[in-house]
Amino acid sequence: MRVLALPSPSAATHIMAMVPLAWALRAAGHEVLFAGTPDIAASAHAAGFSYAGLGSSKNFNRDLYVDPGDRFPVEEWKHRETTRYGRFLVEMLADLHSVYATDALADYERFAHAWRPDLLLPDSTALIGRVLGGVLDVPIATHRYGVDATGAVYHDRARWNLAPLCGRLGLAGLPDSDLVVDPCPPSLQSLEASPGLRMRYVPFNGAGIMADWAMRPPERKRVCICFGKTLLSICGPRPLVRVVEALTGLDDVEVIVALSKSDVGLAGELPERWRVVELMPLDLFLPTCDLFIALGGSGAALTAAALGVPQLVLPQVFDHFDCASRIEEAGAGLSIDTRAAQADIGGIRKAITTILGDPSYAAAARRVREENEAGLTPADVVTRLEKLVAAHRTDENPAGKAFTAIPG
Repeated sequence: MRVLALPSPSAATHIMAMVPLAWALRAAGHEVLFAGTPDIAASAHAAGFSYAGLGSSKNFNRDLYVDPGDRFPVEEWKHRETTRYGRFLVEMLADLHSVYATDALADYERFAHAWRPDLLLPDSTALIGRVLGGVLDVPIATHRYGVDATGAVYHDRARWNLAPLCGRLGLAGLPDSDLVVDPCPPSLQSLEASPGLRMRYVPFNGAGIMADWAMRPPERKRVCICFGKTLLSICGPRPLVRVVEALTGLDDVEVIVALSKSDVGLAGELPERWRVVELMPLDLFLPTCDLFIALGGSGAALTAAALGVPQLVLPQVFDHFDCASRIEEAGAGLSIDTRAAQADIGGIRKAITTILGDPSYAAAARRVREENEAGLTPADVVTRLEKLVAAHRTDENPAGKAFTAIPG
């Protein structure tokens, strides 16, 4: 079968979340092609997949955070169901994706009619995939990128936004997914997320060279800081600077800073004994770490979770807050989720020493790793997808599209 994978516009990290299933599909003999905004083609190429550039690049982060000032962390995201501004932020995100779906549909439709996919694999925020599936009358298997905080507010707004477009296309409304592939361990998934088909999260952080030091047990507690380029471009360097300052006062830890060369300068002057890692994938050295410090992006957080590493999370926007709170609730780490707390260097240092000094956090992180490993493998999920497409082709489904999820 032919599978068209549709990442969220301009979201390179969402492609990386889809790669393990895409590899499994290809290994089973199926054709897989990624398609979306041209600006993220390199991420698909790096994983060995071809890419069709469709629509125009859309920097949603720029539109959501035009003048951030001192707003970060944007605590309203945490209260999006109960505060007017929090709800506005989620609705604005749905509006941006709805506008993109409306503007780019003709481009996607022309390509899809020529390529003739048997299955669409859209990202959970990529509304255009659901519209396209209805137009083409092919099954839709939504792939969550990780901790899915879209929830009812996002999807209700999307349905309302896209109702006129769907009506013009002869659709009863915005099609639902036939299947939702969920690579997030249940204990870390947002409470707002609807049930999905549980797939094991398989870390993919690109390819690199294994360093000798990463194969040797550390002499001291090893701590990794990883603030991605995309997140730093949104929230600025303040959380990074504060974490660096908090760690600088600890002499009994070994610090790994996973940053690109262009971003290292944002952290200020680093101690000489700290190690800066630029092109080495997290999964090559993170198993040797005792603590992972990040902002709560799903790719990094689920990589640490899959490897059983405790986490300290300083969430900034959207799903970061769900990720941080769920990690803390699972006992696998701590969350520092307010502006005041993130400005408290002593408080950050205390959180670091608490996690490093209390073995219960490492034990809980191992339980999360075991929970993740209990999920279906990507190869298992391929079998489910094959059955979904086969059912769609049979006379048992004479009406074509089914708008309810197939039980896992």
